[in-house]
Amino acid sequence: MFRRKLFLQKKLQMQNTRGVLVLFILLFATEWQTYSQNADFDSLANELNRIAIVRQTEALALLDTLYQMAYSSSDSSLLVSRCIYEETMLKWQQGIVDSMLTGRIQERLNRKNLSAYEQALLESAKGTNMLTTGNYSEAFSIQFAAMEKYKQTGDRRFTARALNSLGNICFSIGLYSLAEYYFLEAIEYVDTKWHEYYFIKANLYNIRYKMQTEPAEPDSLIYLLNIAEKENRNELTLLLCLNIGSKLLEHNPEKALNYFNRLQTLDFDNPKTKANMYANFGFYYLKNNDYTQALHFFKIAQNIMENNRDFNNLAALYYYISFIHEQRIQFDSALFYSRKQQKISSQLRANTIAIETHQKYITSFLESSKNELIIAEQTIQLKNRRFILIVIILSFTILVALLFLFLVQQQKLRKISENRELTVKLDHEKKMQEYEKRQRKLEKEKQKEALDSKIREITSYSLLVSDKNNLLKQIRELITRLTDSNRENTKKAVAKIDTIIQNSLSADDEWENFKMHFTKIHSQFFKKLKRLCNDLTEDNLKMCAYIKMGMTTKQIAQLLNIADNSVVISRHRIKKKLKLKEDESLSSFIGGL
Repeated sequence: MFRRKLFLQKKLQMQNTRGVLVLFILLFATEWQTYSQNADFDSLANELNRIAIVRQTEALALLDTLYQMAYSSSDSSLLVSRCIYEETMLKWQQGIVDSMLTGRIQERLNRKNLSAYEQALLESAKGTNMLTTGNYSEAFSIQFAAMEKYKQTGDRRFTARALNSLGNICFSIGLYSLAEYYFLEAIEYVDTKWHEYYFIKANLYNIRYKMQTEPAEPDSLIYLLNIAEKENRNELTLLLCLNIGSKLLEHNPEKALNYFNRLQTLDFDNPKTKANMYANFGFYYLKNNDYTQALHFFKIAQNIMENNRDFNNLAALYYYISFIHEQRIQFDSALFYSRKQQKISSQLRANTIAIETHQKYITSFLESSKNELIIAEQTIQLKNRRFILIVIILSFTILVALLFLFLVQQQKLRKISENRELTVKLDHEKKMQEYEKRQRKLEKEKQKEALDSKIREITSYSLLVSDKNNLLKQIRELITRLTDSNRENTKKAVAKIDTIIQNSLSADDEWENFKMHFTKIHSQFFKKLKRLCNDLTEDNLKMCAYIKMGMTTKQIAQLLNIADNSVVISRHRIKKKLKLKEDESLSSFIGGL
């Protein structure tokens, strides 16, 4: 019963564990799917922002795709707010006024439990839309609040975009120093790999050109243009050609015309950019006093700007159209456009009050901070003069003491170093003497060993010669006896000589006699051979002994009364039994035993 209960408990635990594991897998899959969707969304949104200045139709189609992705996502609320932000940026870059978009943005802003990031997106969208409609002061304050929220969330890219928008607002109403301040701050947040980097750099050059702190020849913009053309970035090429051409109009109209003509070769359908292009063509002909052509292009630009309510550029355009009518002595038309220009300028001027106040606040704050810093520095300097004097005196005293200690220490170190060098030198000489002593000892041992080897070989050979000499003496004695004896004794002597010769030619007796003498000199030779190979025959051992004595093949053949070839074959068989390699020498191997 207890075992059954224990089994049921374990089974229940396994089921619970499986349930938790399945739930974890489902949650992980959901999070991964959300991450993947958001990554795709960001990629499309960045592409939309990149082509917004060039391709209106394609950009609007991408915007529809983004809305579809947002509504089908699990993170729908944030992504829809992001879509609204991207829509306002697109319409501002295209110069499209949408009065109903502000209501949609405000409706989402009124929702509860919005995150700080979502609030920043919607406020930034609202400010951008107001910028499109020409409400610069309110657009500035809202965009500034959005920028602060972006900084709190830590999103560098959208912080840079908001700062760029603030700079554009200030540039549009002539607050150039404040515009430069925001563009410089935007550069600090933007990554050089983002497409926003090039737009902000171009805006920074434009504002400095207006402030006359940049040269008339836009080298920095031309450098960016070369990069854009290499990377086939049409949106950047379009923007830079327009900017470079407008800067060159003042002092080099013909060169400027080349950049405007390059604009016409680019494929784009942005009405705002087209209006600026036609306006610049008008400025070119106005420079050349061709009022007919200038007015023709100005009218085309005017029509596009009025349809898109591009108030800032319209003010300048009305001024130049009024100037042309005045030159043609068409004073009624000149007055009409002059009044329109003054009306827009007054509206723009009214929008600068809040922004100028903000600029004054920043300026006064910076000046106040600077003055407080100067006062604090002066106070610290006054308080620390006596301390600095004391520190100088103490420092001088310590320096003298340290110098004295340094000299004493250097003297000690010099003595220690000299003693160390002397010790090292003595040790080296001692080691060299010991080394030379060992070398001499080794040389003596080698010489003694070589001498002993030669003595053994000579002794062995002497024994062999001695045996042969004894044999020859016996034969000689018998011949002497034979000379002095009768016929019967002669036959006996001849028979005995024959027996001696036969015995001398008998390998067994001679070998045993040789082996006895050889072993006395090379006592371990045959034992070593037997240990290496037990299959060696007596003939093999005899051959090895002759080789050990240093005999040549011919000498061995004569001694054994066999052919030279037989000696070679015998040597080969011994080498095979000893398992030596083909390139190993049998004589060297046996000589080393």
